[in-house]
Amino acid sequence: MKLRSIELFAGAGGLALGTARAGFKHLVVVERDAHSCATLRANNPDWPVEQTDSRKFDFTAFRDRVELLTAGAPCQPFSLGGKHAGHEDERDMFPEVARVVRETRPEVVIVENVKGLLREGFREYF
Repeated sequence: MKLRSIELFAGAGGLALGTARAGFKHLVVVERDAHSCATLRANNPDWPVEQTDSRKFDFTAFRDRVELLTAGAPCQPFSLGGKHAGHEDERDMFPEVARVVRETRPEVVIVENVKGLLREGFREYF
C-alpha cells in the first residue's frame, strides 16, 4: 500500500512532486490559483487537483486516512521582505494548516519554512 498524502497551497507542485517521487499517493492537492492548477494538471494528470481556497474545503472525509500532510503556506505575512503583518495579514494560512491537521489527523506534517518565520516579533504567535 502506498503512503497517502494531502498537499495544501501546492503552487506549481514542487513539494508535491517530491513527496510523490518519495512514494506518496496524493488524496487531494489543493491550490486556489488557476494558473498553478493548470500547471499541476498538465504535468501530473493523475493527481486529484482541487482548485479552491482551502478554507472552503472540507477535509473531514480524509480523517485517519492520511500519513502525510504537506503545506507550502504563503510566506508573505512572515517574510523579511514583506510588510511583517503576520497573523493580521489575510494571507496567513497557518491557522488553516492547524485546522486541516485537526480534521485529518495525519501521522506527519511538513510545513515549508520561510526566513524570518520564527523571529522575535512572531514568537508568541507560533
